Amino acid sequence: MQHFRKYEIATTTWATLKKKIEITTTNPEGETVYSYNNELVSVVVELGKLCKEWGEDAEGKPTCTKQATRESVDIVWNAEPLADFTEYEIWSQPVGVSSMGYTLDQEYTKEYCNKFPDYCKPAEIDENIS
Repeated sequence: MQHFRKYEIATTTWATLKKKIEITTTNPEGETVYSYNNELVSVVVELGKLCKEWGEDAEGKPTCTKQATRESVDIVWNAEPLADFTEYEIWSQPVGVSSMGYTLDQEYTKEYCNKFPDYCKPAEIDENIS
């Protein structure tokens, strides 16, 4: 079973952690090639430093007023996530089906609900509303 996780990691820490999920090979030209270890991960998306707060410029266009200090990284693990990554996990509220796909989004939502059960409680029905 795959596991979709989100992380915020300092740039230097990410450089170190990334090596734990990479493999090094040599191409036919003798050059070193880095790729992700498919036994551990199937997708790694380095999102960079995301915007944390938005404002508007003089023309009313959205502009980032506060950028994150850490790198955001999404990883789809083919096995259990490595323990070294746990302290950098973040849990953004699920947003439905994303580009990662329905199955991974469902897995993420299930794990989110396990961590934050109040988020996933069904709304109470007011029987007095007609």
